Amino acid sequence: MNDSNLRPWQVIRQDENGSRYRIGHCATRAEAQRLIRRLESGAGVRPVTEPGRYLVERVEAGVRARR
Repeated sequence: MNDSNLRPWQVIRQDENGSRYRIGHCATRAEAQRLIRRLESGAGVRPVTEPGRYLVERVEAGVRARR
């Protein structure tokens, strides 16, 4: 069993050019959304000011749920 089966939600960062980067995997959608809130709040780095830069996706189904 691979890691994405244990943590089926992934957080994706999409830049202004449409390029996408996986930030991490989470066990639940709520956990993924908390990760996004921490990233957007700054958590030790410059906060992201543009909305919609982070996405939550379910790995198995490939369904994208935009936060």
